[in-house]
Amino acid sequence: MCFEKVNDSSIERVKCARLKNNGGSLFPLERFLVYNSLMELLAPAGNLEKLKTAVRFGADAVYCGAGAYSLRVPEASLTPDELAEGISFAHEQGRRVYLAMNIFPFDEDFAGMLAYFKEAVAMGIDAVIVSDSGLFYAIRRLKTGVEIHLSTQANTTNSESVRFWKDQGVSRIILARELSLDRIRSIKQNVPGMGLEIFGHGAMCVAFSGRCLLSSLLTGRSANRGLCTQPCRWEYRLQEADHDEEPLIHENERGTYILNSRDLCMIEHLPALAEAGVDGLKIEGRMKTAYYVAAVTRVYRAAIDRYKDPAVEYALDPRWQEELDKIPHRPYTTGFYFPNLAEETEYTSKASPIRNYDFVGTVDHHNIKEERLKILARNRFSVGDVLEILDPACPDIIKVQVRTIIDERTGNSLQQAHNSYIVQIPFPCKAGLKISEHAVIRARSRDNNR
Repeated sequence: MCFEKVNDSSIERVKCARLKNNGGSLFPLERFLVYNSLMELLAPAGNLEKLKTAVRFGADAVYCGAGAYSLRVPEASLTPDELAEGISFAHEQGRRVYLAMNIFPFDEDFAGMLAYFKEAVAMGIDAVIVSDSGLFYAIRRLKTGVEIHLSTQANTTNSESVRFWKDQGVSRIILARELSLDRIRSIKQNVPGMGLEIFGHGAMCVAFSGRCLLSSLLTGRSANRGLCTQPCRWEYRLQEADHDEEPLIHENERGTYILNSRDLCMIEHLPALAEAGVDGLKIEGRMKTAYYVAAVTRVYRAAIDRYKDPAVEYALDPRWQEELDKIPHRPYTTGFYFPNLAEETEYTSKASPIRNYDFVGTVDHHNIKEERLKILARNRFSVGDVLEILDPACPDIIKVQVRTIIDERTGNSLQQAHNSYIVQIPFPCKAGLKISEHAVIRARSRDNNR
């Protein structure tokens, strides 16, 4: 087993070693990632647990919300104390933390936003993501030296806009999602000094770069203030006012979902992204689970590392797609990147995602001597289930069938574990295998939503 340390000019193989002070667990002598010189992998950090999960599973950088000032609900953001802990954790591993402050603010928001920003700068954030030109101007005047990244919400679609923002001091632009790879390539050629970032995986929005009024109009909760209720996923029927008939719009037995977008997946096209000049590949999903963050980050990390290795001819590993199919998702699409493919971007069958596996827990401790795993349950699993363990220190999926479940508090045997249970299960040890604390566990879904 080996990991790769990525330098600007070479890739160094770094063997794993057992650390005596850590119970004999497998760790690399050095973490195999530093700031990625080819294509930075950014993962979502909707809370502190997800931030740490993203780092453990190989993200070069994470992006997290600034309380009420990012385009996700406050529950998918970090408190100042959590942000400080997350920055410290990420920096210890050589990773970067980007703070999203990309709502469209009103005058009364500025005092709170700038106070939060100053506090975050003191904690050591590596960049701030903004969409509003007024907030950009206010932050630039503070002269903190922190990188400013321009959000996809700013709808940057052409070289002249990129050149303008570069002149203003923006170091990276998350481009509008509607751009093709040909247009991205053209922008990179025209403005070579600007960092370009794109969304490479996750949910898409039916509005232009996410600037949507539908939620605000129907529910009073503004998507541009981080409170989107996703009414684009609801079932709709269209009826002309003067007629009783309902026109059919991709309708089937489940209904009509005319605004319900598919999920973006670019795992097959990393060479094309790199050739177009993409500096940062971003995974969407601050509202998703820690399992989602772990599984998707793990796959894209493996793919990017293989592409960067000059000693290996790059080829798509079919196991990567199999893994991405196991997380909850809507049917995949390449979005707008390849217009000639004429792919459908709407998912017309139902609103809920395909769910093949459930996130059922995390590993708290692996007792090698007693051959037991202590699990913090997050969802139901039962005796007889086969659990799959995603361990950031192991390239393979580890499987174990549940023979018995023991309640940690009472010592009683259980038929099922549920959310918030702390349980132990037998785990016959293979030679040299030590399951890492915080490894993520999934099980095949009991739903028929396949």
